[in-house]
Order: sequence, then structure tokens, then C-alpha cells
Amino acid sequence: QMCIRDRYMGDHEGRIESTLKAQLLISTLLITPIIAVLSEAALPVTINGLGRRQAKPLHATLCTTSGLWAGLLIGIFTEYYTSHAYRPVREVAESCETGAATNIIYGLALGYSSTLVPVIAIGVSAYASHKLMGMFGIALAALGMLSNLCIGLAIDAYGPISDNAGGIAEMAELGEETRRRTDALDAAGNTTAAIGKGFAIGSATLVALSLYGAFLARAQNIKEKHKLGPISLDDPLVLTGLLIGAMLPYAFSANTMKSVGKAALEMVTEIRNQLRNNPGIKTGESTPDYERCIAISTRASLKEMVAPAALVICTPILLGIVFGPKAVAGFLPGVIVSGVQMAISASNTGGAWDNAKKYIEAGNLFINGQVRRKGSEEHKAAVIGDTVGDPLKDTSGPSINILIKLSAILSLVFVRLFSKSALLACYLDEVVNPDECLS
Repeated sequence: QMCIRDRYMGDHEGRIESTLKAQLLISTLLITPIIAVLSEAALPVTINGLGRRQAKPLHATLCTTSGLWAGLLIGIFTEYYTSHAYRPVREVAESCETGAATNIIYGLALGYSSTLVPVIAIGVSAYASHKLMGMFGIALAALGMLSNLCIGLAIDAYGPISDNAGGIAEMAELGEETRRRTDALDAAGNTTAAIGKGFAIGSATLVALSLYGAFLARAQNIKEKHKLGPISLDDPLVLTGLLIGAMLPYAFSANTMKSVGKAALEMVTEIRNQLRNNPGIKTGESTPDYERCIAISTRASLKEMVAPAALVICTPILLGIVFGPKAVAGFLPGVIVSGVQMAISASNTGGAWDNAKKYIEAGNLFINGQVRRKGSEEHKAAVIGDTVGDPLKDTSGPSINILIKLSAILSLVFVRLFSKSALLACYLDEVVNPDECLS
């Protein structure tokens, strides 16, 4: 913190983000040889139990470091797409010249394009790890991505701390200079928060892939009437499960975003009622009823999460009970593939919109030789984008990683139940006689 403050006081706001990014890079460089040393010291010369593979400690090192460096790539490219020090966010800010609509279009396009490198990095890490050590290698890659957890949590927590500091400075009326400094710190915090979310979704994807491997192994070796056979996409039951799984992150995000909208609507209505019924609030003669607003947000945060949670928990269980493990074997890849794209896109889109607004507020946007600052039409358009982005980056995006992991865990836990029940599988499987299957 002292380093960041000193650099800022020297009028080098751009170095705030580079200082935080340097921590991530340095920790990755330091962890890499430590992983190699621990692998050689703690693992046997030959690692058995991986099917036909015989692995060495070097293989474990490569799997773990592949996840570690994939996480670093995710962090670097997340910064590029969410920091106003680079072109993508500045394009979003410039698009505000023609109103909120073009701002929304540019922000969504930025989020979609930001998935390219992170998804490729996760895919390469998963493929290489699986070739070396099977599903166990993918689990090691997830462990490698999480080995940077201390730094990831630190830079992730930096975002809300800076945001709250800015809010306190504004409420305390500490002056324009103080607010300018907290805005610069908050802009860096938006970027670091997006980096932390990228680590979370990347590790969740790798963990879910390893859990999916455990689900397949368990379902194929279980001694029940609906034992899972080879998985093929030309099987209509597998393909149906895949489509349902790909749909689930969209349905889940729709629920969470609508929940935020409903709570915001109730909050705005309450604030308008207080201002209308108590005019002294505007002049500072009366104190607003803060507790009422806090109660609205607290109640909504609990009540509105019931439906999304039920959707996540019930979907894989009902799918397995009714159609059997084959449908779930298609369902889980659909959740993983669809969820990772949505989570990365939502988090980066929201962070970019927020920093585009900060970019304008700092007086960095010039149109026709004139500075566009807070209160301008461009700033109003940026505020709309930021408002749309908040439920994306703070609610739907981060919660999808829980959706992915929880779907995989529930499927693995209830796999025996799926193999025992599968109520409609007896009729859908053309090979099995339904009467014999149900007996």
C-alpha cells in the first residue's frame, strides 16, 4: 500500500495497476521452481494407478505449472480488456459519444472477444495435463492455478476496499483531489477484481473437468442396471443432456440478474418515497432512513437466491433420476463449456464499462478537442453502461463458477442413485427390453 501511495503521489496513476500485476508475475516466477522441488521431494520415482500410464514427478510438475501459467495468462489478458490504460476500454468510452446504445454494443463485444485467450489457455492446459497424467493431471493443473491463491485473493480484495474508500471520501466531502486519488485506485481495483474472477472461473473449469472424469469412471464401473457405457455425441440422450447443460448458465444468469433488478427497483422506489415525504433530506435538515434501504438489500440477497439455487441443485438430480447417468454425462460438459464463456464475458464486460466511466470522470476523453467530464452526455451514457454491468460483473459472472463446480459435485455424489432409478431410461434405450429393465 505504501508503494502504491508513493507512486500515486508522484503523479503516476498508471503504475498502480502495473505494481499489482507485478506481484502476480513475481509470485508465478517464484512458485514455478518450488513446484518442481516439491514434486521431486514428495512424489515417488514412478507414479502408478493412472491406468496404462506410468508417470514421473516431472509429469506432475508440468501439469501443475501448466495451470499456474495459464492463470497468469488469464490475468494478463483480463487486465488488457478491463483497464482503461489500453485500447479496448478506451474504445468503449469513446463510443459513449453517440449515446448509451453504442456503449452497450461495444461493451458486449469487448466481453465476448475477451474470452478468446483465457479459454485457449485453459484448453491447452487441460489437454496437455490429460495427455501426461489423465484426469489426475487436470486436477493438478487446477491445483497449480490455485497455488497463486494468496496473491489472487489479495489483489481481488483490493477492489472493494478501494471502492468503499472512494465512497467514504465522497460522503465525508473530503474534496476533489482526494476523490480523484480514490477513483484512480478504484479503477485499478476494478481490473484486479476481474483478474481474480478469471482465476476463479479458470480453476472451477479445471476442477469440474477432473470431477467429470471421476463421474464417468464411477458410472462405468458401478454394478447397477443402468451402467454407463461409451459416451458418443450421436447418442440422442447424450446430445439432449448437452443442450440442457449449455442452457443452464443462461437460465441461472437470467434469475440472478432479474433478482438484482427487482431489488434495485424496490430500493429506488424507497428512496423516492423518502425524498417526497421528507423534503428536509435534500437540504440536510433531516437524516434519511438508512436502515430501511439496508433491510431491502439484505432481504433481497437472501430471498432472491432461492430460485437460482434450486435450479442448480435440482436440474442435475432430476435429469439423472429420470433419464439416467447417460444424460448427465452429456449435461456436465454442456454446463462447463457454456459456463466458462459466460462467466469470463460477464465479468470483463462489467469491469470494462465501470472503467470506461472512470476514464471519462478523470477527464481523459476528448471529443472535437473538448474534454468530456462528469455530468456530460458522454458520462451519462457511461453511467448507464456501468449500471448494466454491475449485475454482470458482481452477481452473474462470479456465481457461475459455483454453478459449474456444484453441478459436477452433485452428479458425482448421486451417480449411484442415477444408475438405480433412471425412470425413463428403460423406454428410451432401444437395446434393453423395458419389462425386464423395470423388473
